[in-house]
Amino acid sequence: MVQAIPEPPEAGVVNALRFGSDTFRFLEAIQARYSDAAQLSVPGRPPIVLLTNPQLMREMLDRPETFGRVPAQDSAALIAEQGLVQSDGELWRQQRSVMQPAFAGRQVAAYADTTGRRVEQLATDWGARGERGVNLHREMTSLTVRVASEILLGEDIGRERAAEFHEWMATAGREFEFGLDVATPDWLPDRISPEFETAAANIRGLAEELIEGRRAALAAGDHDGPPDMLTMLIRAEEDPEVNYPENQIRDEVATFLIAGHETTALSLSYTLSLLSQYPDERERVRAEARSVVGDGPLTHEDVESLPATKRAYREALRLYPPAWAVFRRANTDAQLGDYRLEEGAAVIAPLWSLHRDSRHFEAPEQFDPSRWERRNPGAVDAYMPFSVGPHACIGQAFALQGATLTLARLVSEFDVDVAPGELDDLRVTPTLRPQNGVRATVRPADR
Repeated sequence: MVQAIPEPPEAGVVNALRFGSDTFRFLEAIQARYSDAAQLSVPGRPPIVLLTNPQLMREMLDRPETFGRVPAQDSAALIAEQGLVQSDGELWRQQRSVMQPAFAGRQVAAYADTTGRRVEQLATDWGARGERGVNLHREMTSLTVRVASEILLGEDIGRERAAEFHEWMATAGREFEFGLDVATPDWLPDRISPEFETAAANIRGLAEELIEGRRAALAAGDHDGPPDMLTMLIRAEEDPEVNYPENQIRDEVATFLIAGHETTALSLSYTLSLLSQYPDERERVRAEARSVVGDGPLTHEDVESLPATKRAYREALRLYPPAWAVFRRANTDAQLGDYRLEEGAAVIAPLWSLHRDSRHFEAPEQFDPSRWERRNPGAVDAYMPFSVGPHACIGQAFALQGATLTLARLVSEFDVDVAPGELDDLRVTPTLRPQNGVRATVRPADR
């Protein structure tokens, strides 16, 4: 029998305020109290539906025509309106088809090899500087954005640009921080800060610079490397079946400058932080890594020799999923499982609380990589750090391989000790971000 989604007994606006002001505590309470879903009815805006059942989440994500992505609006549209992460329907299918070869087969191996080479340079730099304090998130951002730009866009943006990009992303994180606006009417306009407008313009400007550089190189016959994502996008313009909206390539490049590095930089920061808190797990990863690390950079061929490292990374993704929730909108009145949803409803699959639910994970608050020896991550319905369905993360193979090699190389040689409490005040933006970076001390490990 089709039924209404239950609502918490408190007024909808009160719950929305709790959701916006103490997001994770509220989500965990909803997760514990409701086995399928809960609805918050807020005056002046469509209801908010919080899913708590992994089967309902997967059903929603498997039905993109009914539960569509939330279009980029206001401040978000200043960076990109129609990149692969934002687009839907026919445009998404076209772009996914154009870009898919850049994320498969040899390109995954090339990404891993590029990561291995870059992290080798980082390890050399850390070793030369000796013991010192670092902002771990900044270090991981610099590494991953340079890898992403090199393998996806064919050009390393360099150390200085990577540092600038980190600051632009910090500004964007402050602009997009989740808050009390979830309880305000839809018709109230967003207030966009001048700092964000500048950061967004800089991101767009970098994207345009990379595109124009590649167009010039292709026209002159100077680009003879493998066909990376940017080259594929430009060459697809000649295909009569491909119809780009205005600024589409710029939107894709800006989107992947962000999406191609951000979640990996965050997840590496959180994994190294957890390994710092659990020294026995760090020693387990270190012993494995030292048996694999040789005289040169690690490569994609080494990934299969690093199962303990991979398990540690997967477990960090469970506890601290960088994409802490998946957001959709009901395109029409719809049924999901046994429940009615009204057109326009904001439907949220909160991975943070799902991944910490004792109904699905034993000792869910504990960092326990060995749980992935006993369970196949792909067979656990409640584990979906890269989302699922047609819109699942196109770069998840990149992330798993690149992160595994990065962790192995750094942990083999260094103690990365994160200051206590650094993960206690994470900011809820479209991703899960540290407010002021992640303070850490890097020192050579004992041998």
